[in-house]
Parts: sequence; C-alpha cells; structure tokens
Amino acid sequence: MPVLPVNSLKNNAKIFGKYLDQTALVEKLYNVMPPILTGAAAGYGIYDTIKTPACDRKKKAIKNASVLGFTVASALIATRGLKIRGKQIFEGIIELPEKDIEGLKETLLKPLSEKSKILVNKVRNDKILSFKEVKALMTEFKEKLKDEKLISKVIPDAQSEAPFADLLKLSWLGLIPVLGGIAGGVAGDKLAKDDWKKHFPDKIKEGTYQYLNNIALCNVGAGMGALVMNAFNVKSKTARFCAMMAGVLGVGLAAGNAIANFVGKNVINPLFDDKKTKPKKSFKEMFSHLNSERHPEALDVSLHLDDVASVGFVSGLKWIGPVLPMLYSVSAYRAGIGYRNGKNS
Repeated sequence: MPVLPVNSLKNNAKIFGKYLDQTALVEKLYNVMPPILTGAAAGYGIYDTIKTPACDRKKKAIKNASVLGFTVASALIATRGLKIRGKQIFEGIIELPEKDIEGLKETLLKPLSEKSKILVNKVRNDKILSFKEVKALMTEFKEKLKDEKLISKVIPDAQSEAPFADLLKLSWLGLIPVLGGIAGGVAGDKLAKDDWKKHFPDKIKEGTYQYLNNIALCNVGAGMGALVMNAFNVKSKTARFCAMMAGVLGVGLAAGNAIANFVGKNVINPLFDDKKTKPKKSFKEMFSHLNSERHPEALDVSLHLDDVASVGFVSGLKWIGPVLPMLYSVSAYRAGIGYRNGKNS
C-alpha cells in the first residue's frame, strides 16, 4: 500500500479543514442535530429500560423519559435559544457562521475557469461543496492565481476572535443541560412516586462533579492555554489547539477530579447532612479520601471528548458547535439519575 508524502497528507488535512468550514455544511449539521439528539436519547432510553428487571421497568421508563426529555430540551434551548409567540426569551449560545457575500463577489471578478465560477456560485446559493470541489478551487487559486488565501473569501475562516468569551459561552452551554438533567431527575422521581428528596442530594453531587470535572474546569485550563498563546501572539490554529489541550490536561484531567470531589465532600455534602450529628472536619480531613466521594472511571475520561471538541470550536472549528449539546448531554443524564459509581436512583 503506497504511503502518501507528509506534504500531501498535510495539504489534504488543510483542504478537509476548509471543507468543514463551509457555512452551508455547519448550518445543515445545526438543522439535523435536533432529530439526531432526540433519536439517540430515545434509543438509549428504550435500551436502558428493556435491560431493567421487569418489576422495575415501568418506573425506569418514567424516569428515563423525564431525565432524557429535560436533557434534550435544555441542550437544544441552550444552543438555539427559546422563542415564545415570536418573543425571544433566551438567546442561543451557538452562533452560525455567515458567508462572505462581498468576498464571493470579489472572487468572481478574478480570471477563474468556468468550472471554478460554477463552484463559487454554488457557495453563493448555499450549496455544500464536496471535498474534491474544495480541492479543485484551492488548487486553482494557488497555482493559477498565485493567491492561496483567496479561498477564505469563498469559505471564511472561522477563527475565534474572543476565545475567553467563547469558553465562557461553552461553560454556560454545559451548565444548562446539567441543570435540565437534574430537573428531569426530580420530575421523574415524583412521577414514578419515588422519594425524590432522598435521591436529590446524589443528583446535586453528581451534577456538580460532572460540571466541574468534565466541563467547567477543563474550559478554565483551555483558557489558560489561550492566554499563553495570546501573550506570545501565536496565531497558528494547530499551536493554539495544542496549548489549550495542554491546559485541559493539566487543569481538567489532573486536578479536575480532586477539585470536584473536594467541592462535593466539603461544600455540597454539609448542605444535606444533619449538622447535629456531624462533627466539624479538620483541615486535613477536608482533603483526605477525596476519591471515596466519587472515583474517576473510563467513561469520565472519555467524556473529555467534549473538551477536545470545545478546544476545537474555540480554535476555529465552528462545525463542532452544533455537536456539543450531544456531548454535554451524557453528563446531564448522569446528573439526572444521580449516578454515583454504580449506585444510581
């Protein structure tokens, strides 16, 4: 099997990245996400209910329907906003990129081949170009017009102008589904006629763990990486991505679990404990046995895929934006069922 030269692989990766930058492609992904997310949630809910013992199946179905319903609804509202009778109640967090109308007009004034003019007009008419078509355009711009950057007028670069603002938005985006999952969990317990007050502390603790460990603290780490890149005026998408991922690994993976468990053990637990029977903890006890509260597991590590996606989004991969609610929904579901390493509601 022939091995492609490094330059060829690098060039194809660049073309593929530009292919994914297309505003029409991002918009299509944005539009198909609601049915995909809803279908995935329904499928998992049915699977999880069927594998439950028959005697508990009805309760499980009610709880799953409530948690997943609230999770999906809150994730979509966070992304797309909420309108009631034409009035905007809540602005969506994810903004769709816009095509460069003036740039497209300017490109058509260049001495392009007829084939390239057809491709540029396809973009003007909100059509998605194939990988081969993007490659053909980029090749002509580079070899015939000696202007490789002209492709950015046809398919605008999606570089984030405000990485910290985007990371803050993504933190809010992650929080809303987690809160939705908890609300769905409480509603499910009530509908299933379970003692919701008994299960509520676990939902709050798991929600706190999921949000801090798997979402917010990783965004803090990514922000620190972006700060370093800004200090050295580094513009390379690859370099910025690597620096922000280093921040995610340092703050999110290395410290996130300990910080989330510390908050759960020393802040959340006392809110629900009987203070009359619980002696005040020493400073040493506050930091001891943190993993006994909620130890990390394989799925927790895999959930950091959303951090890779978040960093990619802030680095300029705007097609990731519509996918983020699906990734955050896993944390939201676990919060809703009060998952505590196998002991759920």
